[in-house]
Amino acid sequence: MKRERAAQTLQGPVEETFWAPSLIGLSTVETLAAQNINVTIMHNFGLINNEPFHHFLGMDFGATVRLGLDYGLTSRWSVGAGRTSPHKQYDFRSTYRLLEQTKTDEIPVSIAIKGDIGIDTNKNGYKFSDRLNYFSSLMVARKFSDQFSLQVAPLYTHFNRVFAGEEKGHFAIGVGAEYHLSDRLAIMAEYFPVLGNRSAGTTDAFALGLNIETGGHVFQLFLKSSNWHTEQHIIAQNNDDFWAGDIRFGFNVNRIFWTGEKRE
Repeated sequence: MKRERAAQTLQGPVEETFWAPSLIGLSTVETLAAQNINVTIMHNFGLINNEPFHHFLGMDFGATVRLGLDYGLTSRWSVGAGRTSPHKQYDFRSTYRLLEQTKTDEIPVSIAIKGDIGIDTNKNGYKFSDRLNYFSSLMVARKFSDQFSLQVAPLYTHFNRVFAGEEKGHFAIGVGAEYHLSDRLAIMAEYFPVLGNRSAGTTDAFALGLNIETGGHVFQLFLKSSNWHTEQHIIAQNNDDFWAGDIRFGFNVNRIFWTGEKRE
């Protein structure tokens, strides 16, 4: 019986490639177990390098906030919705895991696809079609060890309405990594290099953070350049340069409610 249990632990899909459905802003291959719910609260504040003492490291500028909820339709398919404070933006998204990395390496990577539709609800007089923006990604991730996971994802964004100097579509690569320091702590980083044409004045977004896992909660403390939480805006509308000191402090809270299956 013990041999059978030991054999089972060496087979099946790799567990917890990442601790949360997103690193900081970059979505991961992680989907919820069936019928489970993840509530996300995402915050970031103003630029730290803007009179840091006077503005208390950017916190006096107030927070940009996204409130989100995701639901596991199956163990491979999650859907979600959220609302971000800039542009009073609502977004509706879906993630489907095509492949799961196996412990035997028969399948060496996990692959998932994601689609997102955003709606700008500002009182700006735009017609409905002009308010829409879109995002899609193909996420490929590998858990190299119990400590280290890496994800690379081709990304595409599209905005129906843009202004002079802006591009409607952007191609980018999302690169994210997570390294576990202990059973409860992990460091993480993400980078969004844009490929080809881009909107004038935009730069590639970067973020660095710390994961704190407490069971039902995953707390994420981070430093980032972008003021946005949705990937289409992080890619197409980031005007700040992390490496030039344009850094914002922020934190995310992920709370999972086990209302269905519970992964071992």
